Amino acid sequence: MSKIEDIIHKLQDGAESVIDLPDKHNEEHRYNAAFVGLEPPHFQLVFPPKSWESDSLLMGVNCQLTVKHKHNTVNLIAELDSVASDRRLNFIGREPIKPEELREYFRVAINTSIEIGYTAGASEVKLRSWKMIGTTVDLSGSGVLGLFAEKPASNSRLYIQIGIPQSEDMLSWIGHVVRTYRMRRNRYQVALHFDDITPKKRDQIIACCLQEQRRQLRERVQTE
Repeated sequence: MSKIEDIIHKLQDGAESVIDLPDKHNEEHRYNAAFVGLEPPHFQLVFPPKSWESDSLLMGVNCQLTVKHKHNTVNLIAELDSVASDRRLNFIGREPIKPEELREYFRVAINTSIEIGYTAGASEVKLRSWKMIGTTVDLSGSGVLGLFAEKPASNSRLYIQIGIPQSEDMLSWIGHVVRTYRMRRNRYQVALHFDDITPKKRDQIIACCLQEQRRQLRERVQTE
């Protein structure tokens, strides 16, 4: 049994999963689903009713999948193979993703204010200045996932400004959009990578992540 087959064989039916599915308009959409094992490396995902329309799906594309397994998460690349029913899609596991390949730095779930935008130069005619404000979903020393009411008007050379929790400090730098996920109710999750960030600002972000991680661990211990 190959490595990917062995991994899929060990995953439990009903395990919580999150998958990024691209559509025919080159937009990625993030969905919650439940894992159902078949003959490895084949498996199914079961989605909530009316999560997707079969006509908009791209068959044969590779997708990033996260599956909860015991107290950890398993990250895989899976190929969308076919539609099984109005709530089930068939997939073929292709390869595991190493944790260090997901992001250069660890990420922590943090909810704080974020503003992104583009400032057009005086000679730019095709691009206009814009900005939008949202909330972070998670944060790391190399990027951030934010939730916004609109899709970014452009993807590169964006300024990113984030509020540091429990502080009045605001940090800003330049970055670009890695991918955009269209959510329900016309909301968008936007994954951004930091391009032009000083070591000092990166250290501040990492310190913020460590502090929040410790706080979450303390709360978890108290709850247990």
